[in-house]
Amino acid sequence: MHLVELDDGEPAWGIRYPQGSLTDVGRIEGIPVRCVAAEWMFRFKTAYPPAAKDLHDALADMFGFVVPAIHT
Repeated sequence: MHLVELDDGEPAWGIRYPQGSLTDVGRIEGIPVRCVAAEWMFRFKTAYPPAAKDLHDALADMFGFVVPAIHT
């Protein structure tokens, strides 16, 4: 989990996520919270050479993303 607090759409503190990436909504104990969209999580995860734990990708399975050849 990475936390960020936004002030007028700009990070006041925390991780500086790319514009447009905090477009999904999740829930923590029933409370809606903005979160990183699955498409962005997949981009972040496939932007570097994979570790063994990255070779099976639940995001790809769940959302139908195409896994890059380097990750198979």
